[in-house]
Amino acid sequence: MIDEKQLELEDEKNEYQNGFKPREVVLKPDYPFYNHNIFFVFVSKIVLLLTIIGCTFAKYLLWGFRITGKKNIKGIKGAITISNHCLIQDAFINVPTFFPKKVYVTMLQSNLGFGFASRYLRFCGAVPIPTDQKLMIRFLRDTKKELTKNQFIHIYPEAHLIPYCDHIRKFMPGAFHIAYAAKVPIIPICITFHKPKGFYFWKKKPMVKQNILKPYYPDYSLPKKECITKMCEDLQKTITDYFNAHSDYVREVGNE
Repeated sequence: MIDEKQLELEDEKNEYQNGFKPREVVLKPDYPFYNHNIFFVFVSKIVLLLTIIGCTFAKYLLWGFRITGKKNIKGIKGAITISNHCLIQDAFINVPTFFPKKVYVTMLQSNLGFGFASRYLRFCGAVPIPTDQKLMIRFLRDTKKELTKNQFIHIYPEAHLIPYCDHIRKFMPGAFHIAYAAKVPIIPICITFHKPKGFYFWKKKPMVKQNILKPYYPDYSLPKKECITKMCEDLQKTITDYFNAHSDYVREVGNE
């Protein structure tokens, strides 16, 4: 299952360089991970549309953003999507890519402790991963239910954010446990970084490209443990190989 001790360690890493920490968050027993309240859904659609408009402008004109492989998601209904976690705004990159289909994006529970920003993220589709064992059981059950209703749910198998990371870090198995429970395909996404050129010659930070790779269809006839291990290893290799072959910024030493 999802490693709770590891999540606690990631919570400790979830701190901005200026030392600002989120306030402590305790989820209520009936916390709605996937909120289908009419008012919430209405506001969410408005916020999401405005976010997509704003992000589209920022991505293409300011970040030098590009997408490849969008044809790989054609015809797919419910799925787990995964990617490297290497940009503060990478959730906002993933959400518009699949529009008009809504994508839920999992995040650390501690990310709910940033006041207005956290509420904004919730309206955009962010779903906290609970640290409480009882809530974790319900979170997994609700997540499986959403997947069977043909939703897309994005999970970062690297768990925590390292901005502009120059390599793919070791994957945690949580996303693959969920995929196994729901028996859905997995869409691997690799974010790569490229040297600024042309119109973007003025940029100091790398240009960003979101590469949607071919869907991965696990062999769900395998025993659970064997299947999850194979998923984790196969997708780790797929995304790592793509990053190493296509990104302009790659760590020379072996991966973590």
